[in-house]
Amino acid sequence: MSLLDAIWLGILQGLTEFLPVSSSGHLTVAEYLLGYNPEKELLFKLVVHLGTLLAVIWVYRRSLTRYMQELIGLFRPLEERTRFERLRHEDWSKEIQFILLATIPTGLIGILFNKSIKAAFSSLTIVGLMFAITGILLFSSRFFPNPHRHLYELGWWRAVLIGVAQGFAIMPGISRSGTTIIIALMLGLRREESARYSFLLAIPAIAGALVLEGRKANLDSIVWMPLVTGLVVSMITGYLALIWLIRLVKQGQLQWFAPYMWIAASFTLVLSLNQGKAQTMPKTPVRAVKKISKPTPAKTRIHPRSPKRSTSATPVIR
Repeated sequence: MSLLDAIWLGILQGLTEFLPVSSSGHLTVAEYLLGYNPEKELLFKLVVHLGTLLAVIWVYRRSLTRYMQELIGLFRPLEERTRFERLRHEDWSKEIQFILLATIPTGLIGILFNKSIKAAFSSLTIVGLMFAITGILLFSSRFFPNPHRHLYELGWWRAVLIGVAQGFAIMPGISRSGTTIIIALMLGLRREESARYSFLLAIPAIAGALVLEGRKANLDSIVWMPLVTGLVVSMITGYLALIWLIRLVKQGQLQWFAPYMWIAASFTLVLSLNQGKAQTMPKTPVRAVKKISKPTPAKTRIHPRSPKRSTSATPVIR
């Protein structure tokens, strides 16, 4: 992979991982246009996902630090409440429980439907249709009133439902962030809390995918420059995209991504027609051309005992 391709794919991954436009769908289209094999570039794909994971960890470092501090505080001497009571009633503990509850159905769907999901990555038709569905979801957000529920008030069944939605968002063309934010808004979660919950859910989802796919990566011949470039570019662009999207969610402007998704769906479906023609086009059989050998002139065989005839007159000696 060239350095220019690494920069381009790093920007694409960083922007589309958090913006509600489906990073997997865009990478599938980019793979078709650039003509590179994703299996051969699996290590690069993992590295750019690692860059976006570092970006979301940095943005929500305060929430993660608070969770770590409270968990460590459970092992200190307690005066008012027992550890079980703190885990059951305190807000930070409920948020962690809802993150874990949503992660379970996501992981199960990813494991059970792994083969079907992988097959979908090779079909531009499926990607185009999923782009269109994502556009419909994003457009529907304009009809939601301003919710009021905090994250710690979510409830276990709502967390499971959001986790199921995130599991089906593994399909290329379905935006993970867009789907989880829209479902959270439908269930009454506040806009800022919906964005925070969606991206906190992204941490175990991306980390789990890195662990599962990392075992297949080929580490024999590593070219470091494209990998480092892709990591840095995806991390920076992912951070900028994440900050921008959080602002848009607060303002209730997710519906403005819907027209882009419908344009992307149309473009991808047109590409799928070309892909289908290329796959169904019959191959012209190559006829074998017979090699015509030139006739070799017959050689005059001279018997060794017979004297050669001379064309010149023989002189008479008297």
